[in-house]
Amino acid sequence: MLYDPRFKLELRGEVLKRDALPTLLPAWEDLCRRSIEDNVYYSPRYARALLESVERDKNIGFAVVWKEKSLVAMLPFTRIKLRIPLLQPAGHAWRSKYTYSCMPLLDRLTKAEATAVLLEVLAGVSDGEWIIPTLNVKGDTCKSLIAALEQRGSRWAFLGQFQRATLAAGSTFDEHMMHHVSSKRRRDLVRNRRRLEEMGKVEHESYYGGEGLDRAVSAFLAIEAKGWKGMHGTALACDEKTRKFAINAFTGDEHDSICRADVLKLEGVPIAVSITTLAGGTGFTVKCCYDEAYRRFSAGLLLETEVIRSFLEQKWASRLDAATNGTHIIDSLWPGRIEVADLIFSLSPRYSELRLCAFRMAEQTKRSISAATKRWFIRLRQCGLVPGLHTSVSAK
Repeated sequence: MLYDPRFKLELRGEVLKRDALPTLLPAWEDLCRRSIEDNVYYSPRYARALLESVERDKNIGFAVVWKEKSLVAMLPFTRIKLRIPLLQPAGHAWRSKYTYSCMPLLDRLTKAEATAVLLEVLAGVSDGEWIIPTLNVKGDTCKSLIAALEQRGSRWAFLGQFQRATLAAGSTFDEHMMHHVSSKRRRDLVRNRRRLEEMGKVEHESYYGGEGLDRAVSAFLAIEAKGWKGMHGTALACDEKTRKFAINAFTGDEHDSICRADVLKLEGVPIAVSITTLAGGTGFTVKCCYDEAYRRFSAGLLLETEVIRSFLEQKWASRLDAATNGTHIIDSLWPGRIEVADLIFSLSPRYSELRLCAFRMAEQTKRSISAATKRWFIRLRQCGLVPGLHTSVSAK
């Protein structure tokens, strides 16, 4: 247990293991409602779905800060025990293959004090270098982290910056399409919709829970498994662990579901499915797929336009987050952008600036080598020498 008397508020910090999570649930859910930024990936339903399936064997801790019985800060993390100092981080925020934001949960009323204590908790775990990946650089969470780091004299930097698409409520669907989607794209969508309707009745349906949501998620798993992801073995249904994650995270009754599923149907048969997870006022479009038999009709994009229409007309969220790790086809339909980057910092009490400089150079070198290797494999695949290699950097 950690306690710092310098803070006026009576805050206490501690590290919890995953076996303590069941008793943490009410306070955790309450913090999600009070957090300064929405992050569905660290919400109880989504995080536990991962911890009970694909992340079952990972050694994950939870740095938490309390104000009396209220949780005011939370950051899941993993620690690297056998590491090369200055070349590897001492620890980093927990990130899985299905986690697109690692923003800590911070109470909006005590964010400054809670962030300071949270850093003290991390320093108690290890006073080396840390990474918190995929933060919204201009968001309140990142600003709070940077302010707390500078207050304690710790050095920090950003790595791996990129832009992620967002969509805000406000305009009408027609205004959005006219002002933010190219005329060529609009013509293509109208033509493809007309061609698809010539084959039968086209319908868009959405579900928030119950049997309808269960059927939509099952349709998603089946369609994704039939496509290139199934062929490459990366579809969620290809492995029992990822299938279990999808079922636990995306299905549920309307009172406990965190998911909205949109389905495009042709003659009553699903041909495209989009899954949006919800936290606070934000919808995160974490998964989408379409039946590749309807590729020439742009079935996936036709469904995305219906999602945009329903979002703007029904206002079921205040904003949408694209949940991508780079450029994506959705960029051509959503005009908003947020800057995303990895925050690296040193919690060492000595030589913080020199340590961070060395660590930053090592991280940049590792990432450059990784990117070059990826480009090399892409060229091999283009030459037909590496069959089955998936090269998209932002597919969901």
